[in-house]
Amino acid sequence: MNNQNTNENMNMQNINMYYKDKRRKNILVILVLLFILILVIIFRKPISNFVIEKILFSKEIYLEEPNEYTLDYNFLYVQSTDDFIADNKQDVLNIFYTALNNGYSNFYFYCNYNNCQNDVYEITEPENLVNISNYVHPFNSYRKVYVSSNSFDKVSVRIEKAYTVDNIDSVNQKLDELIAEIITDEMTDKEKIITFHDYIIDHTIYDSDYIASNLNDIDSPSHKALGPLFYGRSLCGGYSDVMALFLNRLHLPNYRISSDDHIWNFVYLDNNWYHLDLTWDDPVTDSKENIKLDTFLLISTKQLEELNTNYHIYDKTIYPEAK
Repeated sequence: MNNQNTNENMNMQNINMYYKDKRRKNILVILVLLFILILVIIFRKPISNFVIEKILFSKEIYLEEPNEYTLDYNFLYVQSTDDFIADNKQDVLNIFYTALNNGYSNFYFYCNYNNCQNDVYEITEPENLVNISNYVHPFNSYRKVYVSSNSFDKVSVRIEKAYTVDNIDSVNQKLDELIAEIITDEMTDKEKIITFHDYIIDHTIYDSDYIASNLNDIDSPSHKALGPLFYGRSLCGGYSDVMALFLNRLHLPNYRISSDDHIWNFVYLDNNWYHLDLTWDDPVTDSKENIKLDTFLLISTKQLEELNTNYHIYDKTIYPEAK
């Protein structure tokens, strides 16, 4: 009987120890959970940002394939990049250049520095964005650009192209026919440029009527290569676009230069950079006579400045090859 009582006492002690140990563990779990809860409350913002950025909104970038009009050139002002997380303003410039040059219609990138979004909206002002667009193939240039951003530093961009698919097909076909007609394999690149320059001027007049009545029509063919190729009328945008298209056919590095009121071509030929302005070589006359000049045909920056037109004053920090 005594042994039985002893065993029962021991069992009760074991049961009591079990429940005490269980209570201690439960209290420990509660304390740990309480500690975690306090940490979450204290660090809720960085934790939520981590979850959003690393899990829900990962900064992994998915890019379109470059189109057939992508140019394989880097310049002093802008360079191609595959890093779409911007750490400074130059990165933003390079991202927009790459997106335009590659022919993207939609893309996004992330800001990774203070004041980045202010830089984005400054760069995408029309008077600034045109300077980047001048470095790309005309078929990849823009008509309008739409920019939006969110609180997680993601910047989304949609690009409306200047040339439609039908525009591109028509212009390419016309250029093929024209080049076959006036250009020969025996010509040097310089001779080809001169021949094309002369042909466009002989078959185009400056569109003075547009200046008089359609100043706000950004879709006028005279702004693009359509004007000189199909309508025989052009503004400086049309002259410079059609020449840029031809220079790209010759695989010569080139870009367009914008001043406040004008745009013209700049080309790398025979180890030197030269200005080329068909608009000013096709002057408007009172008699409506179609005069062809060669004053602005493949000239140096020094020669351009000596002409002192007041229309060829440009920012040399944006076009440093043209210093």
